[in-house]
Amino acid sequence: MWPPEALDFLRDLEDNNDRDWFKANRGRYDAHLLEPGRELAGRLTDLGEAHFFRPYNDTRFHLRPPIKEQFGIAIGYGGAGGYYVELSLDGLLVAAGLHQPASDQVERFRAAIDDGRRAAAFERAVETAGAAGLAVPDPELKRAPRGYSPDHPRIDRLRMKELTVYRRHPLEPWLHEPTCDDLIRTELDGARPLVAWLGKHVGPSQRPRR
Repeated sequence: MWPPEALDFLRDLEDNNDRDWFKANRGRYDAHLLEPGRELAGRLTDLGEAHFFRPYNDTRFHLRPPIKEQFGIAIGYGGAGGYYVELSLDGLLVAAGLHQPASDQVERFRAAIDDGRRAAAFERAVETAGAAGLAVPDPELKRAPRGYSPDHPRIDRLRMKELTVYRRHPLEPWLHEPTCDDLIRTELDGARPLVAWLGKHVGPSQRPRR
């Protein structure tokens, strides 16, 4: 759970997003965002190792605020996906799967969905995640990908490029109570079959890094 002061910090950051302000208020960030995040990750070690994203944006090539206005934790995130929790003024995001897969990963995903048996296992994994409250994002592609018929029985899955399940919760009082950690645990546990399916049927990208 995060204390109310976490949201106070994010609101102040939105109004004062520069490196000097953040440096002067780094203690608030550590106490109200980072430490609760570490405590949460400590209760989720069975899902994998936690990675805490740096608070600084890379502004060399993109016009963006110098400080990230969200606090994110990736857990167990290998080359074939993992788990993710993010707190921002937009809400609490709980997600799992493979974010922004490489082209060869998308190709392997489509080949698996084209196979009835493997596709059925994917649907069971998505159903388990759905029972826990997580949803699959809408397909990104408008049309069938090259090589697949528009009449394919699983065309909506073939049009996917974001291989995740997620839920964004509004900012409500339970965020500051132990109920918050319990909810995150329940939702991420529901995504375990999907993460396992991706590891088995998609795997890490084999393309060389740029």
